[in-house]
Amino acid sequence: MKRNRIGYIIIFLLSLIYIYFDGGFLPYTLFYIVLLLPLVSFCYLLIVFNTFRYGENMNKREYQKGEVLDYTMSIHNETPLYIPYFTVYMHMEGRMLIKGMKNEHLALKPFTRHEIHFSVPILYRGKYKIGISYIEIRDFLNLISFKYLPGETKLIRVFPRVLPMDELNIPYMRISENDYLSQSKNNGHTEIRDIRDYRYGDSLKKIHWKLSSKYNKWLTKETNASSEKEFWVLLNLEEIKGEAEAVLNIEDRTIEVLVSIARVLLSAGIVLKLCFFRKEQVALEYSDLKGFEQLYELMSFIPFDQRVSFGEVMNFFIDSMPERQSVMVFTPVIDENHLDCLYKMNVNGHDVTLFYCTVAEGGMKKEVEKALQEEMPELGIRVINLFQNMKIFDEDITVAG
Repeated sequence: MKRNRIGYIIIFLLSLIYIYFDGGFLPYTLFYIVLLLPLVSFCYLLIVFNTFRYGENMNKREYQKGEVLDYTMSIHNETPLYIPYFTVYMHMEGRMLIKGMKNEHLALKPFTRHEIHFSVPILYRGKYKIGISYIEIRDFLNLISFKYLPGETKLIRVFPRVLPMDELNIPYMRISENDYLSQSKNNGHTEIRDIRDYRYGDSLKKIHWKLSSKYNKWLTKETNASSEKEFWVLLNLEEIKGEAEAVLNIEDRTIEVLVSIARVLLSAGIVLKLCFFRKEQVALEYSDLKGFEQLYELMSFIPFDQRVSFGEVMNFFIDSMPERQSVMVFTPVIDENHLDCLYKMNVNGHDVTLFYCTVAEGGMKKEVEKALQEEMPELGIRVINLFQNMKIFDEDITVAG
């Protein structure tokens, strides 16, 4: 457009020079044609802008990762005018989510319709703007442009998959779950075995109200059920550096495995304490399948955007944990600082399972990988790589694509 404007200014100046040195019918005719052309072009643009029609259709607004999104966009030129400069700009989020969705540069003939259709599997969880961001129409001289903003932004929500974890032959699930179920059958569910001071993250249901009132401080009761049917889940929400697709892939796998295990454990009546950092330390407790729905909704759209070290977060919650707890640590990326916290939990008598996707780049990468493969299993810390140990779920997405 800039080049066209420069060209028009040059032609206009040349027409002025022409009539200055050689006045007459032809020079003045050319001058007025050059002078009036932008006005005619502007009127043309107004007509086209107010008469074109477009439409967008999607099969639904909520999806689960791997489901197919059907999107159709149609543009109608309902005038006898030719539209040479018509550009449809798509939302950047949609272009990343849907391969092949790009800005469209169109030339529309009179009384024609142009249609674009996408039918692709959605590969990442989250909230996304889909479809037209705005439409730019330019006059036939390519000097002026109008932008048309859609009245509604098409927003879709993509939920993570709930994976069939019980089909995997992985010790962390079978051993932990069976042990807890068998213990719960032999032990009473309401027998109080100890009274202690309140710790951050304790449920209000466990507060001993009479003793708290008597001693003027919060006291919590420890029961067989509370100590033997409870999991602590520590989630790392640190911001991850790297290519967008690779980052989204490891974030999604972390969330999918977390919610899938949560469903299995909550179905078995095991209480989950979900701990993470978002502006402050957060500890949420879930105890049944209704709680799973809340957890699933929260995890579906939670961003990995925190700048606080996950090592600091783990240390905070380690100090808050009662003795001998079952702890699951979910981290997309693990480094040497995280290992120190895991060792600390192990020394404190906690039963620890680590779920991770990849090892952080750096000078200690090989040492960390060796520790994950050799040292930690020797200490009784279960280590699960969310890609190497769960390749079957990658095949499911490949089939869907």
